[in-house]
Amino acid sequence: MIALEILTIGGEILGGRTADTNFFYLARSLRARGLDCGWHTVVGDDRETLSAALEAALSRAAIVVTTGGLGATPDDITRKVIAAVLKRQLVLREDLLDRLAERYASAGRTVPPDLQAQALVPFGAELIDNEAGTAPGLRFRTAEGGLLYALPGVPHEMERMAERFVLPEIASLLRGPLRRERTIRTVGIPEARLAELVGPIAPAGVEVAYLPRAGTVDLKFAAAGSTGEAERRLAAVVAAARERIGPAVYAEGETDLAEAVGAGLLGRGWTLAVAESLTGGALGARIVSVPGASRYLLGDIVAYADRAKTALLGVPEAWIREHGAVSAPVAEAMAHGARERLSADVGISTTGIAGPDGATESKPVGLVYLGLAWPGGRIAVARRWTGGRGNTIERTVNAALDLVRRAAAGLDPDPGGG
Repeated sequence: MIALEILTIGGEILGGRTADTNFFYLARSLRARGLDCGWHTVVGDDRETLSAALEAALSRAAIVVTTGGLGATPDDITRKVIAAVLKRQLVLREDLLDRLAERYASAGRTVPPDLQAQALVPFGAELIDNEAGTAPGLRFRTAEGGLLYALPGVPHEMERMAERFVLPEIASLLRGPLRRERTIRTVGIPEARLAELVGPIAPAGVEVAYLPRAGTVDLKFAAAGSTGEAERRLAAVVAAARERIGPAVYAEGETDLAEAVGAGLLGRGWTLAVAESLTGGALGARIVSVPGASRYLLGDIVAYADRAKTALLGVPEAWIREHGAVSAPVAEAMAHGARERLSADVGISTTGIAGPDGATESKPVGLVYLGLAWPGGRIAVARRWTGGRGNTIERTVNAALDLVRRAAAGLDPDPGGG
């Protein structure tokens, strides 16, 4: 198996100000092509540190991919460091200089005074065209026969260059049996229970990984072998796993839970209305992140204050006084009110105590009520989660989506659990 390292360059990533989405994209894309990333290094915009990291990467990995530091600002040092590590001179590429000037002109932009600096590249570099930006990527064959790719840090530029050039070339270099993967996505069933159901049926040669997040768990099955052999083994274990897990499976592959909900609503010809207190718009935002959500989502009423629940959703004041805003009657009334006010087929609501304040002896932090009103009736369900405010909100969003998904599928909306 070819050893590969991804080296992410950027002080904003190392300082936690920016998520390393480039690594996430590259690692997933490489794995999908049968190659695991052996190392991942994040380094700031410092020449000495970057030089040490690059030397270490080249010493242990046959393929190194860097992202970041290819622009023309003072902290864009990647080209200079690569030249030093590979012991190559920086040379002015007149063809690149002309190409950059032409791109600025065609875009109606002023040619920057430091344009020539962007055309300095280490000797022997092969340019990787940047269709979405100016700074080209660089490809090197090292003296030891390895490959070094230097890509920009701007995600959409990096992704296009990787997809068109870098990933296909790396895939063509693979030797031995390819690794194939299949993913089952589940919601509302604990990781430990999934292990009990799936562990006994996983055959030798098939790896199973459990990836939990906020009330959902992805099961990733992987097998190596010829394409046909690996896919047959995976198909068999996926079918067996789906049968054992049952309705907790909401999709395969990369389909998001909100996408599965939208497909279920469209299949029924149902529309949806949302009423949010605890989640404060997060549920609606998740739903509208799916292209075409306007075909089924009619609206999202964020009624955080008690008087807003009464004015906007028709929740009786007496119910709030008697039961509290965080209660089954109020959650059910919110869902019913959203459904009625927006003339929807389905209403879904959230109310709860995300913390860290607002708890009482009878209503602790993490207590959540979800309401559902649909052609099959009206219900309210309680959940109790730990893990902090953000986790409670995210789990509530997933649980609410699952209630709608199950109702649209003709299942019991509340199988229990969380």
